Amino acid sequence: MEAFVSQNLELLQEERAAEIEETREWQENVSVKKLQQRGVCLQKLQVASHRIGLYGRVLVCFEPRKYEASATLPSNNFGPGDIVGLYDNRDSTPLDQLASGVVTHITQKSLTIAFDESSDQLNFDNDSSYKLFKLANDVTYKRLKNALKALSQYHAGSASNLIDVLFGSSEPSSPSESQIDQELYNPHLDDSQKEAVSFALSQKEVAIIHGPPGTGKTTTVVEIILQAVKQGLKVLCCAPSNVAVDNLVERLARIKAQVLRLGHPARLLESIHRHSLDAVLAHSDNAQIVIDIRKDIDQAFAKMKKVQDRGQKVHFRGEIKILRKELRAREEAATLQILKKASVVLATNTGASDDGPLKLLPDDYFDLVVIDECAQALEASCWIPLMKAPRCILAGDHKQLPPTIISHKAAANGLSLSLMERLIQRYGEQIVRMLTVQYRMHNAIMQWASIQMYGGRLVAHELVTAHLLKDLPGVVSTEETMIPLLLIDTSGCGLLEIDEEDEQSKGNEGEVQMVAMHIQALTEAGVHPKDVAVIAPYNLQVQLLRRELSGKYAELEIKSVDGFQGREKEAVVLSLVRSNRRGKKKEVLAIGEEEDIDALIAASIKADSVCGFLKCNGSILTLGQHCIHCNKRYCFSHHIPEVHGCSGHAKAHARKLISREGILYAGSGTKDKTLDPVKKAHLQKKLEKKIDQLASQRSAKKESKK
Repeated sequence: MEAFVSQNLELLQEERAAEIEETREWQENVSVKKLQQRGVCLQKLQVASHRIGLYGRVLVCFEPRKYEASATLPSNNFGPGDIVGLYDNRDSTPLDQLASGVVTHITQKSLTIAFDESSDQLNFDNDSSYKLFKLANDVTYKRLKNALKALSQYHAGSASNLIDVLFGSSEPSSPSESQIDQELYNPHLDDSQKEAVSFALSQKEVAIIHGPPGTGKTTTVVEIILQAVKQGLKVLCCAPSNVAVDNLVERLARIKAQVLRLGHPARLLESIHRHSLDAVLAHSDNAQIVIDIRKDIDQAFAKMKKVQDRGQKVHFRGEIKILRKELRAREEAATLQILKKASVVLATNTGASDDGPLKLLPDDYFDLVVIDECAQALEASCWIPLMKAPRCILAGDHKQLPPTIISHKAAANGLSLSLMERLIQRYGEQIVRMLTVQYRMHNAIMQWASIQMYGGRLVAHELVTAHLLKDLPGVVSTEETMIPLLLIDTSGCGLLEIDEEDEQSKGNEGEVQMVAMHIQALTEAGVHPKDVAVIAPYNLQVQLLRRELSGKYAELEIKSVDGFQGREKEAVVLSLVRSNRRGKKKEVLAIGEEEDIDALIAASIKADSVCGFLKCNGSILTLGQHCIHCNKRYCFSHHIPEVHGCSGHAKAHARKLISREGILYAGSGTKDKTLDPVKKAHLQKKLEKKIDQLASQRSAKKESKK
């Protein structure tokens, strides 16, 4: 444990430094226009309206300036829960920030921000022009570091035995006899789900529910929580994202469970606001008293501003101090009462920290911690809730995307290894139960993933195993709706990726047009746009797709692969953007037999022996030219950068040579006539010396006249 804490503190510092550096580079080196293209900035906005809402917070709605050609927001990566900085449209340095807030709602035409500042502090001008930047959240890193430090200092608490098991210093205890009530809340659970529920409730320290896509992981987790509550356990339920937590709140609330959602209301789905701490506090018995105390504080502030006498100011300050103390005591008492009434308290991993409402509860209050989507969470974030109970249940799928890490160095050194994956590597099936029946995909879509990643254990439920788009109400039979899986090979079609020098992401405009054609075919066959998702692995491609499709299909969901994770649609269109690193058609091989490996090696050797240009199969074994920009070899017909697609890199390289060496090459433009810096400095000194001489001569003449 000590080694884990030490290593993760260093890795978190590395990750934080990478995030700060990325933000700094964007603000200092990248134009606002480019930032807007990348989706992290919105400029030329005006205030459409503002009002008080979300339990006292100021809600401000921004929209594009009316004189702009389009009244819609440009394609962007803003979403509910994002922290944003507000700036005057002319300024963008951190010191110029007017306020920071949280995105509550976004449409194609407007974006609403919740600000904690009072309306007097904000003072918006409806005629002014503003811009918004997405900001890094420093609070998260502070909470992660504090959790790791608390873990290193943890002694003799309710979670001591759990910590020993999770770090391998002791083995998991033998499971108790199954205490599951025969009467399930959900009678439709399949056998693997029932076994997982029973197993999880019988484990004394840790149980892992491995849920591949579409196997009903959330359904199983909800049943586990409800059964635990029936046994009288106090449950703390967490997940790394607000969306995952809200999903659990919705599902639990349907069964009339006493749930309480912690977190900023702006980050919560509107449908679950009534279960949030702010909403419950607003309707509690102490609500009116708290409102009255806040009014008294405001009145005392107003009186203090008006008086000039120092003694009176001291009097009002003392009165405000007493009122604030009473307000804090009233709010904490009401919050504690609400927390104790709840059977299940839900929050994000970092939202369960000790600097929030949970600090009011005793250290040993909770009996069970449940962490959903655990495989997508940093392990450090899991330790925030884990130290609050003696038992835990982790749910997720470590075969999907790992936690998102900016620093490649931090990821390579272990920060991307989740707690769930680490425990499975150590204990294996001893603490794991896998869900095996999937309810989402046609068998043809599921089969490859089942064999490659899940040991062939997945089985498609009879309702979906042969389900096609044409079976949906109102959808007619066409070529596009009669097949479950369509793969389009674009090699040799000239659909090259966008290769812009200052773009970190990738795009492919040819694929955008192909996607548009396919979406049109699906909608014309009767598939509703809201039932379709378009996903891509690169943010630039997502932007290009949105630019092309969002105007025509308002309900079509277009997201990155990680942004869509955990969601469901009737049809998913995946734009892969790039081919393999050679740019050639991929050989599909089933790795596993010796002759297949030999075939793979032979295919690689063959690919390295021909010209790297897409449409050329000329041999380069004897004669070939290496391109320093793309690191490929070409025949003499295609070795020129402008021919095989490296013209942008070649121009940039030439400009650097000219700048560094001062040599003008043919076709590189007009000669730079600016002076050499050394010569310029020398001439400057000579000029200053001459000016001093002339000045002294003028002084001598004045003296002689006197």
